[in-house]
Amino acid sequence: MKRVAVVVLVACALLSWQGLAGEFPIVGVRAPSFDLPDLAGIQHSLDEYLGSPIVINFWTTWCGACKYEFPVLQEFEQKYSDQVQLVTICAGDSEQEALETLEEKGASFLVLYDEEETVSMAYQPPRPHDKRRIVAFPFSVFLDENGVVYARIGIFVDLDKMVSLLHGSGISLTEPLVVQKEGRGRASGE
Repeated sequence: MKRVAVVVLVACALLSWQGLAGEFPIVGVRAPSFDLPDLAGIQHSLDEYLGSPIVINFWTTWCGACKYEFPVLQEFEQKYSDQVQLVTICAGDSEQEALETLEEKGASFLVLYDEEETVSMAYQPPRPHDKRRIVAFPFSVFLDENGVVYARIGIFVDLDKMVSLLHGSGISLTEPLVVQKEGRGRASGE
């Protein structure tokens, strides 16, 4: 059963990438500005993160696929935070539910809270042929260091795929250096 769920998530991610990335209305323009509180109440704005590439991930507490991404996002932040800023935005629900979800999943990345979903809607505007307004979660937006939107992506199923999508969007990453513990690896003086 778990294997079927993973296959469905992968299929959804691929369809989401193929179906939405090419026609996403804000690709190629500066990302909408925002000023949102984190879960401790401290305000953050998009401008704070400019100067390096940014991944903004949008999620909700009721979304199972959103929670599926948490280990990927956590690992990404641990490995690449010196190269790319990761900002996650929880839409709607309550701050308490967001905190409980993070604790349940063992996640410690930055979460901003979009109570009215205004930022989420600004980052997922309707396309010209859409008949009604729907914001689908999860989704992520890649920005360059100037805040220009490179791509909109659906679900991240693993770290390699996420890094590959970033590379494909023009955001280059180098593999993080692995620091070896003392007493292992090369002897001093070599």
